[in-house]
Amino acid sequence: MGKHHHHEEHHEHQHGGMSELLAHRHAPLGKLCISIGITVAGMAIEIAGGLLTGSLALLSDAGHMFTHVFALGISAIAVKLASSKPCHHRTFGLLRAEVLAAYTNALFLLAVTIYITYEAVVRLLNPVEILTREMLLVAAVGLAVNVASIILLHGHEKNMSVRSAVVHMMADAVSSVAIVVGALVMAATGWKWIDPVLSIGIAGVILVWAWGLFRDTVRILMEVAPAHANTHDVERFVADEFPEIEELERVRIWSITEDVVVFSAGVVLTHQRERADIEATVHKLSRELKARFGFAETTLEMRAIESETQP
Repeated sequence: MGKHHHHEEHHEHQHGGMSELLAHRHAPLGKLCISIGITVAGMAIEIAGGLLTGSLALLSDAGHMFTHVFALGISAIAVKLASSKPCHHRTFGLLRAEVLAAYTNALFLLAVTIYITYEAVVRLLNPVEILTREMLLVAAVGLAVNVASIILLHGHEKNMSVRSAVVHMMADAVSSVAIVVGALVMAATGWKWIDPVLSIGIAGVILVWAWGLFRDTVRILMEVAPAHANTHDVERFVADEFPEIEELERVRIWSITEDVVVFSAGVVLTHQRERADIEATVHKLSRELKARFGFAETTLEMRAIESETQP
């Protein structure tokens, strides 16, 4: 007596998913260009003010603002590239340009923090006189520029590359507030060490955010499953909701960009079924996985097994 296994494979791929996704993605290219112009103007003011007042905190803030120009620039390029439609050899379009832009921003910011910290330590060892009144004025200008850019790009944070630029500016806005407070304290006390200490604090803010961005982009580039959808959760969900499915094989979950998660798996059915039943299971499973885990694309290979008694 033996067992004969009959296999039927069925492939399901949602070809329209990418086109629909691209059609609904917002590309704030014009707003990014306006924000670049505003930021360049603010950076020029802060550089001039830092040189005039001798404030390292202002110069470091201007350096951080330059990273905004850099971040906004590559974000604008990434948004333009990511809007490209899929073709025969770019099946996901150029969506991952968003991830590469954010990854580049993270690396650049890590380098900036090292430079700012070095300059701050040198200034601590060799204090210089600072014109606190002018420092206060220019820091206020920098704060206004950051707030204007944040408001301009508000609502587009779902785009990873745009969010990376927005968080740059939010961190710089916090830095600007710290500089204003520092200027007031120095004017009242004459403590010169406040300025380089603030610079180190600014570097710390940049470092914390840059590390988080670096970690998130590396996870995507290394094809790590997103935090909200791992294979264990999917397998448990299918076991609870689909009794007609025996098991999942070769489960793969990865992200093209932050909000475009792709799923593929081999699906083993409990017993041999009619083709119509397989089709129904495919569409239901695909629909439920997309609704539960937010997958943009699913590829399912169905395999039904039937055991027969041989004479």
